[in-house]
Amino acid sequence: MQALKANIIEQIETAGGRHDEPQIYSGIPGDNGLCGGPDSISWEINGDFASVAVAGLGAILMEVLHPSVMDGVFTQSAYRTNPLSRARNTLGYVLRTTFGTTEAATQVIERVKLVHSRINGTRGDGVSYRALEPDLIAWVHTCIPWAIMRAFERYNRPLSLSEKNNYLREQAVIGRLGGAEWVPESVAELDDYVERMRPMMAFNDQTRQFTDFLLGTSGDVETSRYQRFDSWMSLQGSMALMPDWARKMTGTYHSEWVDRLSFKQNEKLKSKLLRWALPTLPCKTLALKRVNGEPATARQNNDRTNKSSEAILS
Repeated sequence: MQALKANIIEQIETAGGRHDEPQIYSGIPGDNGLCGGPDSISWEINGDFASVAVAGLGAILMEVLHPSVMDGVFTQSAYRTNPLSRARNTLGYVLRTTFGTTEAATQVIERVKLVHSRINGTRGDGVSYRALEPDLIAWVHTCIPWAIMRAFERYNRPLSLSEKNNYLREQAVIGRLGGAEWVPESVAELDDYVERMRPMMAFNDQTRQFTDFLLGTSGDVETSRYQRFDSWMSLQGSMALMPDWARKMTGTYHSEWVDRLSFKQNEKLKSKLLRWALPTLPCKTLALKRVNGEPATARQNNDRTNKSSEAILS
């Protein structure tokens, strides 16, 4: 069993990084970071790696349903040549802004804004955009906690309305620092916001090609039949967290009984396995030591797996 656990952890670190950098997660004793520290609901939800992992593909696909976000990713990112970058960057951004010191979390947000400041263009339909537009930042920000919260509630434990509202309120700090003028801070605001954004969403040729890449069917990277099947199952399961209209738009909609017997069961099993292998993230352990004033201990950093988060849109 220990060999299986070690193998799972190695796969997690290869794909997503270690996230145990003392310069990010250790620091001034008592520093709760941006999201409120150990007593916050953000530390519980975002500290559950299983929920973050299950939510990842769904959050990314929901982000790029906005044609401006999709165009920025499609024309000005390295996702084809560096296939792990987007998932790793999104994971790193979530963990660093939640568990990092106040200074480190703020710095990573500023670095992301600097990268975004260079991203602008004109979509195929003639609409121009800038990645730093507050409305775009708001959408990209919202998709992440929205998906993670739904994954946590489905595969970990039920959340009260108060807990959901607190989580969105805590996460909103990150969205506003990232450049959004407004982001939803309650379930009611989230539901209303998603409905207002819905008419702006589209599944165009860029989105199709991006989805093919996620599924390993684009030809950019050589994949085995098993890898393609696993990617397909993961995408279907992650999108099962999202509204029916988004699933129909992306071709990931299935009947409730198909979801229940296949995709939800697969994600439930995956969540249990990930939670067993990695019950506490190294970054959360370091952050807890920081808050409690305990000496930090961490494994030696590995340049291959401990990548810095550069941008959500890249």
